[in-house]
Formats: sequence, structure tokens, C-alpha cells
Amino acid sequence: MTDSVKKRHIEPLFLSERQTISAAGTLRSLVAGFLALIAAGIVAIAVYRINASFAGQPEKAVKIVGILFAILAVVPPGLYLVLRRVEARLDNLGLLFVGAISVLLVASYFFYASFYIALPADIVIWSESDFVNDILKFRNGYPLFTEQVNNESFTYVPGSQIVTYFFAWLAGQPLSVPTYRTIQLGYTFLTTIVAFLSCRRLIQMTTGPAARISDSLFWGVPSVCVLFLIAANSITNPFSHLLHNDALAQLFIITGFWLVLEYESTKDKRILWLMALVPAVGFWVKQSLVIWALLYVIYLCVFDPPRSFKRVLGFGFASFGGSLLSFLIGYALWQENFVYWTFTVLGSHAVSPLRSFRHLLVIWPFFVMGLIAGGTLIQSDEHKRIVGPWTIWLALISIETYTSGIAWMTNHIGPGCLIAGVLFISAATKLFSKAADSSLKSASAYQWFRLGTCITAFCLLFSGLGLVRIPAPPFSEEDGARYIHQIENEFADESPDRVLLDVGSWIYLRDGIVMKDRAPSIGERGLSETGDFSGILGRIQEKFYKKILVRNFHSGDFWYDHELWAKSSMIRKSLNENYREIRRIKAVSGMAPGDLPYGFNEISILIPRDD
Repeated sequence: MTDSVKKRHIEPLFLSERQTISAAGTLRSLVAGFLALIAAGIVAIAVYRINASFAGQPEKAVKIVGILFAILAVVPPGLYLVLRRVEARLDNLGLLFVGAISVLLVASYFFYASFYIALPADIVIWSESDFVNDILKFRNGYPLFTEQVNNESFTYVPGSQIVTYFFAWLAGQPLSVPTYRTIQLGYTFLTTIVAFLSCRRLIQMTTGPAARISDSLFWGVPSVCVLFLIAANSITNPFSHLLHNDALAQLFIITGFWLVLEYESTKDKRILWLMALVPAVGFWVKQSLVIWALLYVIYLCVFDPPRSFKRVLGFGFASFGGSLLSFLIGYALWQENFVYWTFTVLGSHAVSPLRSFRHLLVIWPFFVMGLIAGGTLIQSDEHKRIVGPWTIWLALISIETYTSGIAWMTNHIGPGCLIAGVLFISAATKLFSKAADSSLKSASAYQWFRLGTCITAFCLLFSGLGLVRIPAPPFSEEDGARYIHQIENEFADESPDRVLLDVGSWIYLRDGIVMKDRAPSIGERGLSETGDFSGILGRIQEKFYKKILVRNFHSGDFWYDHELWAKSSMIRKSLNENYREIRRIKAVSGMAPGDLPYGFNEISILIPRDD
């Protein structure tokens, strides 16, 4: 048998074995990572118990939790040293220490997020009220987009709301706001899995399919935990456990990036069909996801040799055509109302370059991570196939950063920051395997110094990425229950459809009432001067509502008539002329005034002046 014949017969067998080893390593690391997340959940329960035992003494509770965390941080590497002694490896020791720290950070996040997840009212952020209202509309068979004078529609497409409701229905909790939030956290878990698979693929593409350190159980713990923390970071992903389209949108975007890596690695043409579906299906989760059609076409034109005009044309037709079809389906269902709410309202917000630059200064660590990772991973012609996916990330996060200038929030940059984390962990794994490739028996002082420097730098980075949350209650749980109970009491003596609550749809959900004149809808359009408020002004003048509950009625930050609007909506004036305030519901306590969500603020109770 000639050498060429041997190669043809032996190489497929070798590749099959190599892929099996890689798949086994991936599964091993992934299981280890998710066992670590379960351990974090157990630690979070312990943190909750400590805080409950020292209610009213937050400083003391945090000190005790700090002592617990200090002990838990050194237990895994300590046990490893006891068991392996001089045979212990420096890389495993470092991974165990970083893994222990990351598990504790996840536990802090679980503890922090649990207070919001368990809240039975959809009042934490502006989008929750509209999110639940869309679920209510879907249950009732009511149109999701209606005339703007009703002030009852959402500016996002309904995919995330409908999918969330479907899972809640399967769980037997179709009317539970906490269940809806738990499902958002489930999307973040799935996002972590796809991010982990992307990380593995990048490592295989740059260091070989059986990179020893990434096949280790010890590597799975910090990689999964850190990716989960980035997917839920407080800077660009603060809504991952709340009712917003962000959690499911991030899952779609990281999946789009993973498909690029899979196609680049395997050149399997069947993956192109999945890639073509991302913008078309993603459109129903968030309108901006159609950008993937353009990113994919540019990638195929520039980074996919041998270039094929036929392939690019076919893919472009499928991806852009699918996106257009999605839009036409929406238009057929809701006509001009669909266009107004999902395009006109959002498109009327001008991008402020100064605000975009400010956001760049806020999220700069993620930009730097991705840039450094690119330079580390792409070190030779052999690794030049990473250039295409890396360029897609750079284009994506740049577009996200620029368009974030339409508002003051940075949550739209979250997916780009997560991909930066994927790139960085892949590059860090490559560097760490070189820096700590030694056993204790043969390790020099310089190697110990290098290990300590790597670990310290990595852990210090956690705070700059928004991965650290203080293990203390974000607000008073008892006072939150009091606040919600008092709101519900205001509905006890009136028909719910004649009591207007500015923010929050949970109270209407149980009665199946689609309520008009919601504050988030009006606030969104008042700023951009795209709203017709004749409907609510007419209902106020007619005194249609027997009772109105509004937050910040005496403040400039009043979502019905904000002080920063170029033109007043006249709603505050009309309320003062036709209604009078009879009492107030105190704001939720336990939070700094600057951290208090709008939905937790003081509420004014108004009734018609002739009553």
C-alpha cells in the first residue's frame, strides 16, 4: 500500500478518534461547569439564610457572608494540594482558585436576582409592564398592535413574549410573573451553553482539537461560570433576569456567532441554511437582529474562499428574503399599526454621538478584551480563518455601541460584550496553558510568580466587567410586599377596567383586562414627539377613570409628561384640572434614591374632582 493510499485510509480514522476525544472533553467540561452553577445555587441559599438571620443588620450579615466566601474560595485548591501534593499541576491549581471565585460570584448574582425574580408585580423596569400586557393580549386573542391613541402597545416585536408565555403554560404557571422572569434566566443558561461551545471551537481552531487544558474538568468550572456572569453582567446585561427581549435576543446573537465558527471550521454547507434563518427568525425577537443578514453576506464575500458568487447570491436571497417575509407577515397581521409601533417610534429616536462615545467609555474593558484576544488568537497564517468571525464581532459591537446612543442605557451592547468574553477566554486559555504548564515538583519561583500574576489580573478584571454583586438584599423584601399589597387594595372597591395604574400589568392579567393609557407607551413617544395623546386627554376630561395611580406626579421625572420633553403632552395639566390627589403610597424602602426603579417610587392616588 502506497503512502498516499495509507493516508486516505488512515486519516479519516484518526479524525474520527480526534473528534470523539474533543466531544468527550467538551461534555466533561460542560457538565463540570453546570455542576458548579448548581453549587452556586446552594451557596446562594446559604447567603439568603444568613441575611434572614440578621435582618436589620446588613453590615453584620455581609461580614459573615464575606468570611464564608473566604473559606470557600480556598477549599477547592486546598483539597487538590492535599490530594496531589507535589504531583499537583500549577494550571489545575490556578483554575481551581479562579473557579472557586467565579462560583461565589455566581452565588452572589443568584442571591441578588432572586429578590427581583420572586417579585409578583411587573414593575422593575419599563419594559415589564408592556411585556406582560402582550402576554395578556395573546391569551385574549386581542390585537398585539392597535391604534396609537389607545396607548397600549409595545415597541418591540412579540416573539420573546409569546415564547415565554408558551414555556410558562407548559410549566402550569401561565399567569405567574416570577415564572416569566425565571424563563428569562433559562434563556441566559442556554446562552451560556452556546457561548461555551463557541469558546471550545475557537480553542480547537487555534490550538488543536484536543487542547489539554480545555479538556480538563477544572477548566469547565471557571469558563462556564465566567461566561454566565458576562451574559448577566450589571453593565450591559442588567435585564437578563427581567422581562425584556434582551435575554432571548442575546441567545439568538451568540447562536449566530457560533454558527459562523462552525461553518468556518467545517465548511459544511448545510450550516448556511441555519445561518440564513437567524435574521428572519430573530426579527420576531428583536427588530435589530436582521443586521445578521448583512454581516453574514459580508463575511461570505470577504472571508469565505474560494469565493462563489452563486453561494453569496443564494444566501443573500434567502436571508434578506426571509427577513422581508417576516416583516410582511407582521404587516399582514397588524397593518400600519405594526409599522408605527415597531419602526416609526423606535426609528424616530436620533442617535447622539456624544452619548455613544460615553457608552464606549463605560464598556471599554469588553472592547479591549476582544482586541487583545484577536491579537493573541490570530498569530500566524494557520489561524487566519479566525479573522472573519473576529471581524464580525468587531462590526457587531461597534454598531451596538453607536446605536446605543439613542438612549442612556447600555443594554443593547450586551451580546457584543458576551462575544468579547468568548474571544478573551479562548485567548486566556491559550496563554494560561503556556504560563502554568508545570507540576509543583518542577515549578520554579518565576513560574509561581507568573501564575499568581495571571490569577490576580483575571480576578481583578471581574469588577470592571460588572460581574461582582454585593451579597446583600437590593431592597426590603417586606416593604416590597407592602407596596404591592397597597396597590392591589386600591382596586378592591372599583371595577379594574376603571382604575388606571401607570406601570404594571400583573393586576390586569388575572382579570383578562387590556388597559389603555400606560405610562411606558406614552413616555416612549413623548420624548421622540411621535405620539398622539388625544385619546388619554379625552378620557381624563371625561373622567372615565374612577381612580388613577401614578408615580412621580410631583416630580420632573413623570413618564406621562417629562420635564425634558421639547413639547408637553398636557397630561399633567389635564390631571390637575380634572382629578385631585387623596393619598399616596410610599416608595419601596431599602434602596438608595439613585438606584430606585421608577416602578418602586411613591404613588399618588387620584380621583375625579366632582367625587
